Amino acid sequence: MTVRVNKPAFNIREKLSELERPIGVKGNELMKSDTVQEARDIVSAGRKNMIINGQMFINQRHGTSSYTIPDSTGGSYALDRWAINEATDGSVSVNMDGDPYGGNGDASEVQEFAKAMQIACTGTDTSLSSTQNLHFFQNIEGYNTARLGFGTPGAKPATLSFWVRSNVPGTYCVGLENNAVNKCCIREYTVKSGFKWQKVKLTFPGCTDGTWETTNACGIRVRFALSSGSQYIDGIDGEWVNTDELTTGNQVNFMTSTNNRYFITGVQLEVGENATDFEHRPYGEELALCQRYYEENKNSGAQYTATGYHTSYIRSGMQFQVIKRAAPVVTITNASNSAGSSLSLSIGNNNIMGFNYSMNSTGTSYGVRFDYTADAEL
Repeated sequence: MTVRVNKPAFNIREKLSELERPIGVKGNELMKSDTVQEARDIVSAGRKNMIINGQMFINQRHGTSSYTIPDSTGGSYALDRWAINEATDGSVSVNMDGDPYGGNGDASEVQEFAKAMQIACTGTDTSLSSTQNLHFFQNIEGYNTARLGFGTPGAKPATLSFWVRSNVPGTYCVGLENNAVNKCCIREYTVKSGFKWQKVKLTFPGCTDGTWETTNACGIRVRFALSSGSQYIDGIDGEWVNTDELTTGNQVNFMTSTNNRYFITGVQLEVGENATDFEHRPYGEELALCQRYYEENKNSGAQYTATGYHTSYIRSGMQFQVIKRAAPVVTITNASNSAGSSLSLSIGNNNIMGFNYSMNSTGTSYGVRFDYTADAEL
């Protein structure tokens, strides 16, 4: 004889709601969440900061040295993940400042950051032409910004927070832009006089239309303006527009004196309307995130062994420290053989995992030394 027992439907949400203990606002929101991502957003689980190297403590290209930004309309990388677009008649230098507390502001908070990015005006431009501008930016990969749902009816707001100080007080602008460069939203913020650190918190409304990348292309470009010509000043504070704007008409001109300095650190972009505490990731983790886009191996003192046999060359391979966003541009420098003599190496079959290198030689084994860079920036 078969006995069948019918169990009543069990609803975990209903049972938890029967508990007499209050679960708070966050608990109620969590119980109403429909997806894992929604639950993570509510409790700030996982990695919330879409900015990489927001604490400005990784600089593979230049280390602690000051770097003069070349004139460019496409941007030149300074600290990891941060590029500077210097398109004025003046000039600027950038460095990773290891003692950012010259202006304390609220020192109890800002001192959680050991580094800051410093931008210094080294050549002035007091009257910018219409197309000239100075800004720095970070291209954020689409995989990391897809959670915002931009371009859909369910687009979520995003909040940007950062610490800043400058001896050029006034109104500055920062904006979000899509990769197609036809949707942007500008927010204004005020740098106070006194050259003191201050925390800025800005919320951008979700963008429900437009084309937004959600894979390994640029999902969102975050642009901080320091100076702008008239062609890029038609942004409207807090509103999405269908043009490429950099600022509103209130933006100050940072390029008026070679004494001008601008410092920034603790940059965070997250889902929602609230600026939460900065997400401090371990140095090794942050470095690996940076190396997805750019990796530098200055290890020419170490010897690698190329093996194999061919009538005219020997070939070997090098594996990257981190899988790259896309197949990178690989550049080899300081190549030498085991005796210290200069050597010509050829690169081939570079992909997201590594690359092959070969040299004109016969035999089955050969000792080589070299440095390399692998650039897969957006």
